[in-house]
Amino acid sequence: MERDKTHKYHKLLYRTATVTVAAALTSHTLTAQNPPAPIPPFSVCSQNVNTLSLLPPLPGGTPNPAEDGDTQFENALIDATESSLLRAVPTASSMDLASQVQLLGKLFIYDKTLSPFGNIACATCHAPYAGFTGGTSIFNATTAAQPGGVPILNATAPGPNVRYGPRKPQSYAYASFAPILHYNTAVADFYGGNFWDMRATGIRLSNPAAEQAQGPPVNPVEMGNPDTACVVWKASQGGYASLVQLVGGAQSFAINWPANVATVCATPGPPPANDPFPVHLSAQDRGTSNATYDHLTLAVASYEASAEVSPFSSKFDAWLAGNAVLSASEQRGYDLFNGKAKCNQCHLSGNAVNSTGLAAADLAPLFTDFTSANTGVPKNMAIPYYCESKADQYGYTANPQGFASVDLGVGAMLSGANNPNPSQWKALAPLYNGKFQVPTLRNVDMRPRPDFVKAYMHNGYLKSLAEVVHFYNTSQSLPPCAQGSPGEKVSCWPAPETPANVTTLIGNLGLSTQDESDIVAFLQTLSDRFVTMPSASLGSQPEVAATAKYRKPN
Repeated sequence: MERDKTHKYHKLLYRTATVTVAAALTSHTLTAQNPPAPIPPFSVCSQNVNTLSLLPPLPGGTPNPAEDGDTQFENALIDATESSLLRAVPTASSMDLASQVQLLGKLFIYDKTLSPFGNIACATCHAPYAGFTGGTSIFNATTAAQPGGVPILNATAPGPNVRYGPRKPQSYAYASFAPILHYNTAVADFYGGNFWDMRATGIRLSNPAAEQAQGPPVNPVEMGNPDTACVVWKASQGGYASLVQLVGGAQSFAINWPANVATVCATPGPPPANDPFPVHLSAQDRGTSNATYDHLTLAVASYEASAEVSPFSSKFDAWLAGNAVLSASEQRGYDLFNGKAKCNQCHLSGNAVNSTGLAAADLAPLFTDFTSANTGVPKNMAIPYYCESKADQYGYTANPQGFASVDLGVGAMLSGANNPNPSQWKALAPLYNGKFQVPTLRNVDMRPRPDFVKAYMHNGYLKSLAEVVHFYNTSQSLPPCAQGSPGEKVSCWPAPETPANVTTLIGNLGLSTQDESDIVAFLQTLSDRFVTMPSASLGSQPEVAATAKYRKPN
């Protein structure tokens, strides 16, 4: 009976994921009354995008008749998913430990009440139907960074009227496979961590993905809580508090909360410099709150590692198992990926570099080596962050440097407060200026419809796989041009944001137009959910899958 109840939960979780993703991959008609907003041309700071006019109202507000259809759909999906998962909480005690922890992690990710205004969740920037990254086409195409949860009420048009950060959201699919950040002296390079700048090192929790999950809830330009204790307090008031205690222990919420906790936690961060922990707790209660926050984010990491998020279920995986056939274009792209295009030297495909026609040695390749690189990407002047140089109504200035700010990536992390090992690593910072973590390519083309725009690279400067491959092919062989110039991204490229440390491995590959198209075709085989299992009744037991016949060398 216990196994049967647990299996019912697994089916609920799987079917929730399958149904919601399937709905996302078909149409917006059932959940969105409006079409996706038309995409305007390039504008510095995306000043031709009125963000608040495209977003849903704050809870309790007047409906927005001009709300973008993608944001309508995304919010309906988030609300439906959280509601469905909450219905499983009363029976959580009958589930096995893995099911309990993963349920908790998913509930946390889809919980909008954890933000100060109850308007965004982790899933707002990590949509499953877009490969767990930005789920709104117009923001991917323009601002690249996703709108945070705090509106700027004293904004002067056409400046940004919502807080934005400087980067596009990374996918959290397969992020849990990253090792703890470490420096390998044999090859003189850093490996591991999460975030574009590797600052979620995993050193404290032995889990980079869990440490990554601790960042956005208290990042002022994301969810914007002023204190991690606010997240714990909100979880204690929510519909899955019993599950938190079941997983983390009965002491999880044994905290004497101050009388003003609701007021403090409804005020966006950052906290005042002279009051860095505005939820005033005793040392013991602070320790309990910190431990509970750790348990919550470790549950997030467990969910991200689950087969729902990181299933290795793409056409490429099916091909490795001998259950699918690559088209001629896809096969040529795969051979180029491993050879002339040099993709495999950072985005490891499971094959040796320059090998073609061989069976992959790794049957679950992650398409990243977990290092970092400066590929010479230009500054994306469309990100609103560059125009957030004045204080908002809370006195917070997101970017005091304005257009003078430069994103140094891993170099900035190593030279700053997020470096956990400054005595050994800080001196290496100049060698990593401009470098960003090599992302997985899995789900790199997952999108809900063909005209849905995705943003690529750490700052979202590139808007299609065709642009990405063309950049890697020609960025160092075509003439320079200013951002917004005619021919940009086709016959010329703007200068790198950080000229130091730009790799010479790519940029002058000599690929033909057909080669570029074939590589794109291969990359499109990396989207999960290629192989689907037939749905089973909730009372049935899982069947053992047939042994795969792994592909043999040609």
